[in-house]
Amino acid sequence: MNEKIDTSIKPDRVLGDEWLTWSGNLDESKIYDENANLFAIYAVLAVLILLGALVIILYMIEPRLNMLNPALVYVARTITIFIISVSTVLGILIIISVFTGKNLLYHKRFGQIAASRILPLAYAIARRSGISRDRFSNSFITFSNAIVKASHKPGNGKTILLIPRCLKSDIKKEVIDLGNRAGIGVFSATGGGQARKIILKEHPSAVIGVACERDLISGINDVAPKMPTLGITNKRPEGPCKNTLVNLDEVKKAIETLTGKSLE
Repeated sequence: MNEKIDTSIKPDRVLGDEWLTWSGNLDESKIYDENANLFAIYAVLAVLILLGALVIILYMIEPRLNMLNPALVYVARTITIFIISVSTVLGILIIISVFTGKNLLYHKRFGQIAASRILPLAYAIARRSGISRDRFSNSFITFSNAIVKASHKPGNGKTILLIPRCLKSDIKKEVIDLGNRAGIGVFSATGGGQARKIILKEHPSAVIGVACERDLISGINDVAPKMPTLGITNKRPEGPCKNTLVNLDEVKKAIETLTGKSLE
């Protein structure tokens, strides 16, 4: 039976209201400041489950392969061992890169892409442990940002900053001022759809996004395979989509990371 949501308590959240199932409980807007450990733990568990499933599949098909040709068993075992070995090595390199700040991967985008791809299964496991969606997403964003900071080298490319329309007006002015000082474009978007349109129109080489965890997860999944993407979670003392806040120091550091320009 579907629970009916009372929307009468949030009539001022018509524009850009992405939390369609929000009940009005401010506990859902709790401010998280998770480190990368939480996502790393469940990402490792997710990878172990996938590799375990691969071993089980091999075990189940070996008799049939042996009937067809005994050599196929050795081929299948070799492929399985190769996949397990490569996955283990890459996983270790990604985690070391995140926690040391030194990129150990040749492909700069691989770590962020791999983290995005394992996210759904990792979250499914975390949810069974009673970990909330936003708390887990916050840790993922920290993990993802750490990969970018470790691998990105500022160049002459174009960086843009996307901010939500629900950002408090005085905070929005300060963010725009930071963007102007760094010479980067600052764009306001109501949600993921409009953010994608802005990115397609502007053709940036790097993106900084300010939004709630739910929008940032979607944005990182879409954009990370194409360009460096840093996410900064907003703060929601009045609930989602109304007078949200953001840590200006985090915005400043993100701009400096992607552009190489000092804002001191």
